[in-house]
Amino acid sequence: MSKATVVLCANYNASEQTFCTAFFASYIASRWRYAIWVTPEDIQNDRYLGFSPKWEHEVISLHSKTEQLSHYLRKHRIEMCLFFEESESLYSLLPKTTKTAFFLNPYKWNGEQSRMFAKKCTHVLSVSPYITKKLVQPNLFEHDIMLPFHSAMVWTPKTNMSPGQTATLFYNAYGMSFSERQCVQQIAETVKACCPQSRYIIGYYDKQDTSEPGRDTRTDYFKLMEYLQHTDWIIDLNPRPLFCFFAAIAGTIGVQWSGFDLPPNNDEYSAARRHLIPYFDGGLCMANVPKIAEHIVRQMSQPFDTDLERNQEMWSHLSRTSQFFSVMNKWFKPKKSKAGKTNQEEEITE
Repeated sequence: MSKATVVLCANYNASEQTFCTAFFASYIASRWRYAIWVTPEDIQNDRYLGFSPKWEHEVISLHSKTEQLSHYLRKHRIEMCLFFEESESLYSLLPKTTKTAFFLNPYKWNGEQSRMFAKKCTHVLSVSPYITKKLVQPNLFEHDIMLPFHSAMVWTPKTNMSPGQTATLFYNAYGMSFSERQCVQQIAETVKACCPQSRYIIGYYDKQDTSEPGRDTRTDYFKLMEYLQHTDWIIDLNPRPLFCFFAAIAGTIGVQWSGFDLPPNNDEYSAARRHLIPYFDGGLCMANVPKIAEHIVRQMSQPFDTDLERNQEMWSHLSRTSQFFSVMNKWFKPKKSKAGKTNQEEEITE
């Protein structure tokens, strides 16, 4: 019997969504099923190729390889498709027996069109209660499931951390525009001037951009993992947070993180070790650089007298992981057969 397959429909553009899809794909493939990654458009080789060698060679473009994908979907047993991106084209190619799940995205929600697509899917996924309330009336979707992102990786929590003003900082700049990245650069330099003993790196992946001291434009999937293992404080100035990728990582490895006071950053699943920054009028722009940097310096200057203060709100991370694994196990956990083997063991036997 052929192995059951889970399809993930998402962009491959070195963004937060790309990271989350890669983690989901690895987790699903390593524990339950075979995973394939379908992109709505072709990968921009000149910008993003090399970001995740583990997955990019297996990515199938719906735009240029529709026939190949259609043949694959007919030949294999497609158990589920997770839509990070709305795609009627891919939905139409799926076997009728395939379960589907669609992540709500307030930044790409297209009114009635998106609402109808969500209604067709088996499950509607929301990473935050706020997103559900913002997009739909309460209880409109009876098939909605809360699924806060979790990396599902085994990390070694940090035990030795530098205090605030001597900390090593990682600034997230994935998926940001050129002007937004310039703002992050100015903020990082301002914080460094106020806390000269601190160190920082701005990380993102764009082969069209040039790296320089303190800014690594080749921070791929694996290099990010290395940076985070040596980070004391994550600064996530993403003005369009969705999955709270870095909030989840901070809770897992036990480091502090700062981000704008925007949902879902400020929901209950993201409270572990959190330090919120007001989202000033204009957002992440040059006019707000001094005020944003000032808040970061204030946060770094506040000492932690006890481990309890350093580990504030860690219960929220336990809630995040509990909800994530509850959904994953409900969907994919193999059941025992009469012979004592799991269904998974039977499925992967050729």
